Amino acid sequence: MSYSIIICEDQFLQLQQLESIIQNYILFHSELFQIKLKTQSPIEVKTYLKQFQPKNGIYFLDIDLNHSISGIDLAEMIRKADVQAKIIFVTTHDELAPLTFKRKVEALGFIAKDQPINTYREEIMELLTTAQDRIDGLKTAQKRNFSFSVGSQTFNIDMEDVLFVAPSNIPHRISLYTTNGQYEFYGKLNELEKRYPNLFRVNRSCLINPVNIREIDYSTRTIRFGEELSCSFPLGKAKKIKEVVKVDFDL
Repeated sequence: MSYSIIICEDQFLQLQQLESIIQNYILFHSELFQIKLKTQSPIEVKTYLKQFQPKNGIYFLDIDLNHSISGIDLAEMIRKADVQAKIIFVTTHDELAPLTFKRKVEALGFIAKDQPINTYREEIMELLTTAQDRIDGLKTAQKRNFSFSVGSQTFNIDMEDVLFVAPSNIPHRISLYTTNGQYEFYGKLNELEKRYPNLFRVNRSCLINPVNIREIDYSTRTIRFGEELSCSFPLGKAKKIKEVVKVDFDL
């Protein structure tokens, strides 16, 4: 799972400065953040929304964009297209904050441009952390995240990216296979099965995500998730697998 960031700021130097601060945050905090668009034009943001239909995006907007579409107008468009958007205004117009409440854009925060650079940077970083926490919290509540810990670090993987989970070759550890790579962490398959009911136990040592099945070969009793990733299932599971896959495809 990645956190998409969109920046709209009409002043080029301020746009570059904002991008630099965010990239620095990404470098030292999380590579899961990605700047998908940086632009001086609200029209480009509208086009992006229509083309990519983002979900849970993080948007940094100037209120005064020197355009017929203001930052608040753009925030309204974003809120309609991306209901769970995290909108952050970066502006010199703090007096317009009440208008954002009236227009119901539900801004996550306001950052004043005319303040010391260190304070400016800290506020941007704090709001990025808050945005990540809010997105993770919502997805976990909706059981759309697969969460695990490695040492002191907690990872939240979008359930849509999970392929399957199986024991590692290292005792007491679990291997998680996703569309973006493989992870290992300490855990028990039985506990994961209870925590994530949308995962299906296809054999004694494997929980699969039915939505990511690419092919099922009932003659060899093999489920494939791509060219290199697969798992087997016993004959007795064939009927249940057909039921699970049918239900999933019907959805």
